[in-house]
Amino acid sequence: MAKLDLDDDVFGQVIPLIYVLSDSRGETANTVVMAAAAQFGDGSVEIKRLSNVKDVETVRAYFDENFDPDRPSAVFHTFANGILRREIRRELDRRGIPSIDLLGPAVTVISTLTGEEPTRAIGAVYKEESTVQ
Repeated sequence: MAKLDLDDDVFGQVIPLIYVLSDSRGETANTVVMAAAAQFGDGSVEIKRLSNVKDVETVRAYFDENFDPDRPSAVFHTFANGILRREIRRELDRRGIPSIDLLGPAVTVISTLTGEEPTRAIGAVYKEESTVQ
């Protein structure tokens, strides 16, 4: 892989860590992160997944125990519940961890196109009765 023209001391030999957070399995976010990471070669990033997040306290406890501020990191997440999404975003912002909402913008666009409100169902793509194709 071609390296960007950056000061090599910024990251050193540390492998960046991508956290994948979800209120369901985390398959959707994990797939997107893996597809993006594949553009940078094997071993370019490490991916850790925290699934079935139901509240901000779970995220807070996880990062209290697992976050290394000296390691470059970011969070990619998919949360169906807008309130939970905002609470978690605030917690990550407070910690200075960049985060990417992978689901919210897509849901907003589809809602605009259809004129319908989203169900905000957790894990909807994996439910048998799902009509998403």
